Amino acid sequence: MFSIEMLPAREGDCLWVRYGDIRKPRQILIDGGRAATYKQLKQRFSKLSPNQREFELLIITHVDRDHIEGALNLLEDTTVPVKFKDIWFNGYDHLKDVKLETFGAVQGERLSEALLKRKLPWNKHWSKKAVCLSKNSLRQVMLDGGMRLTILSPDRDKLTKLLPRWDKECKKAGLIPGAKPKPSEPQGVESFGGIDIEQLAVSPFVPDPGEPNGSTIAVLAECQGKRLLLAGDAHVDRLFASLKAMKKTNTSRIVLDAFKIAHHGSEHNVSKELIQAIDCPRYLISTNGSYFKHPTPAAIARIVKFGGQSVTLFFNYRSKYSQVWDNPSWKQKYGYQVVYPPRAMTGTLKLLL
Repeated sequence: MFSIEMLPAREGDCLWVRYGDIRKPRQILIDGGRAATYKQLKQRFSKLSPNQREFELLIITHVDRDHIEGALNLLEDTTVPVKFKDIWFNGYDHLKDVKLETFGAVQGERLSEALLKRKLPWNKHWSKKAVCLSKNSLRQVMLDGGMRLTILSPDRDKLTKLLPRWDKECKKAGLIPGAKPKPSEPQGVESFGGIDIEQLAVSPFVPDPGEPNGSTIAVLAECQGKRLLLAGDAHVDRLFASLKAMKKTNTSRIVLDAFKIAHHGSEHNVSKELIQAIDCPRYLISTNGSYFKHPTPAAIARIVKFGGQSVTLFFNYRSKYSQVWDNPSWKQKYGYQVVYPPRAMTGTLKLLL
């Protein structure tokens, strides 16, 4: 088996991957969503049978609070009923590419401290060094049970660019990324009555400038002949370059079985060129739309326009920003489908690859 489940993380990510023997699957947890997510996570952990309470890996993709808060509560909780064979997280000294000795800015510092004080396995697969590309070359890790992970992001340059931001936040004892201004209404939408898919799909792409997002650990997970791209909040330029390096020919597309798209469907993390570089039938979007109003119309327009026929969009929340895409005429014209969780399970959606 090979499955991914999006858990209720509000506007963030908390992803549970299972693979291998269906009777005793191996498990990977990616991010922890916001702080409230951990309460539900712990309840899920407690319901696991004793022989299912060990995870192959926990990946904390980067230090944005909608990814790190729940993971921070998890690692500070000494009563948590699960164990992780390894934990991937790039702390302050990983950004500097030096021996791990100190801590970084507030939440990153707390998480680093929890890892060190509890003597938890930290970047064990990487000899305690940063989880990143090596001189822009892709790197792979094989997990027990036949799971291969290829690191697509970050590169050393993306990590280094986070240093000034981390130092600044540390000095003022704020959060990373801290309080961000709420964006203006997305382009091409007027109360969702004026969406023009054709116009939005070819609208100029403006890349995400955020340093924390650029430091995201993004991976291609491969098991039992299936491929799942887990993009976190990664930048398009890094993902595109990594995927291009994997292509067999200049004209071929990278075949995927599912793509958990970057930054919850932000138009700054989904470009036409990225979508055209892959052949993928299923796109996963994890967000309730709060705060940043994700997914943005331009991002989804690029997917349905350039993703090919028979694309399915999987949303773990039915919000006004996701529900607008359940439009019969659009679905017929562009050949896509949408899937939402049952209302009783809002925030939770499982996909078997």
